[in-house]
Amino acid sequence: MYMQRKKRHRAVMLGESVTALAIAALSIVCLMTGLNELNHQRKLADEQLAASRLAKEASDALKSHQGRVRIVRAQLVATADHSRVVVERSGKCILKLERR
Repeated sequence: MYMQRKKRHRAVMLGESVTALAIAALSIVCLMTGLNELNHQRKLADEQLAASRLAKEASDALKSHQGRVRIVRAQLVATADHSRVVVERSGKCILKLERR
């Protein structure tokens, strides 16, 4: 009878350990997923900030030049004329401002 209790006690301890390990593993997975998403959002925010700064620079350059202005910086291309400012990366429009 004593041996059966001891075996059951070990089985309960093993079950608790496995449960604790599963909870810890799930917590780590959730933490890493959240961290990955935060890094992705930070990258997008940095790209938007760079595009906004380049658009501002292009619109400021447009004040001193007549016609069309084109500025290229670190894979970003800003094109400005009197009706709009467009910032692109690899042909994909990131920011577009139009005068109404």
